[in-house]
Amino acid sequence: MKGAKLMERIGTNHPVIVFLLSLFPAIGVELELYYFSVHNITLPPEKLGYLVTLRLLTEWLPVFLKYLIFPVILILLLSRFGSDFERGNLVLMLSKPLTRRRYFLNWVIEGLKLALASTIGIVLSGALAMFLHDFEVRDYVLGSLALSLSLIGVIGIALLLLPLATSRDFGVVLGLGAFVILALAGGLDYSFIPTVYLGKVLSLESEISISHRSVGELLALSLALSIAGMEIFRLTELRGSRSLPAEVPVGVSSPLRGLYGVFLGLSLQSKRFIAFAVFSGLMALMKLPSLSKGYTHYGPAGLLNSLIFNLSGVPLPLVVLPLGALSISSTVENGTARVLLSKPLRRKDFFLGTLLSDVVAVFLGTALYAGVLIAYAVHLGGGRRAVEIGLVFGVLLFLSLLYYLALGYLLSTLTGGRKALLTSILLAFLLDFAVPIAFMAVFGRSEEFARKALYFPVPEVQHSVLASAVSPKKALPPGPLDSILDYEANLLMLIVPTVLYLVASWLKFKKADLR
Repeated sequence: MKGAKLMERIGTNHPVIVFLLSLFPAIGVELELYYFSVHNITLPPEKLGYLVTLRLLTEWLPVFLKYLIFPVILILLLSRFGSDFERGNLVLMLSKPLTRRRYFLNWVIEGLKLALASTIGIVLSGALAMFLHDFEVRDYVLGSLALSLSLIGVIGIALLLLPLATSRDFGVVLGLGAFVILALAGGLDYSFIPTVYLGKVLSLESEISISHRSVGELLALSLALSIAGMEIFRLTELRGSRSLPAEVPVGVSSPLRGLYGVFLGLSLQSKRFIAFAVFSGLMALMKLPSLSKGYTHYGPAGLLNSLIFNLSGVPLPLVVLPLGALSISSTVENGTARVLLSKPLRRKDFFLGTLLSDVVAVFLGTALYAGVLIAYAVHLGGGRRAVEIGLVFGVLLFLSLLYYLALGYLLSTLTGGRKALLTSILLAFLLDFAVPIAFMAVFGRSEEFARKALYFPVPEVQHSVLASAVSPKKALPPGPLDSILDYEANLLMLIVPTVLYLVASWLKFKKADLR
């Protein structure tokens, strides 16, 4: 099979998707300028341009790359490879006069195309937005190019994991797992780790400077991981297609009967339970240094306020929403839903059973996440107050994650496939990072903060309102928890959209063609 045809099989629309996502820096420029105008901050153009560049390179771009582009690239490469393996396309291609190394090199090229598309979008969109405001763009261009090199490290990690992706869903889990581990490793001091590299490669003082050592270490590690991945793939035994068998999957009782049967026979065996529990535990570990920092700087008050802040759950939605987007669409695409519904099983039981199992998974993950944080806060000296705060805001976190799960179900029934998956990642980034950051930049802690939040049915925004009612300042002890009940409308903004998303999902699934 010729290289051009092979690249067509891999997927040529992915770079376009990544390029469109990478236009976000232009929005960051406009939000920064809007912030300065709202707060009536007047600065000379040179100083204003320097501050905008500084904010883009130290806050906007690292967050954008770390929490959107990194998981998108990991999931795109691993899920697409897993899909080819699952359907038997991989074995079919390698039955032609095509070596494994040549096949693997095409995936290397695909990864580099994704990195290049993202880099072009990041550099051009931000530079053009700054140029239109008559700002100097040289520092931004150099800095954004240096930060974008982190994508090479991410591609190396994806290529190392590529041989392990034996199905599309498992590729998604691998991608999310790699993303969580990268985020967790961001607190280390090794600049060859992409998430650490983002904070070490640039030095911003009077002018920008780039650490060539950090760049060299990152590229060297990426090359080593790519070679290792190629050799693992070359030595891996391929056992043929893993496409859907024409019968119920192993371990599922036949016939399944009712809601209870679906819940126990199908959904409890899903890797989502294990995956989300592992992700939740890792993310809780990521937050422990923040609790220690709050206690060190502000004592018990800082510890409790830090606990409240961390129980917003960032970035748990980046895991929950994609997993929700796979819940229905995955069973439809691999034929499991069709096979099960050919038995004496109603669609309502199948939908509710799958939903119930995912709700239990979210509950267990939330309990693990909140439990680790509460236990550590008590260990540091938070006492009974830490337990009370942890339980209340843990419940709010659970409601927030149900919101994201329901939104994922809606995407899963509306589009399915990679469209639902990519849309879920983008929405998770916007709802968990971009919208709350923009909201806080514009409204801050003004008197209209809570009222304006009612126009944004976003869990992170609602958490900010409810957290402000309890802990308006991080250096002061949190106030009474019953003050949250004075914000009934904000609580409803967590519940009502969830119910609407689930109802819409059921109505769509009820009439869906499962062929």
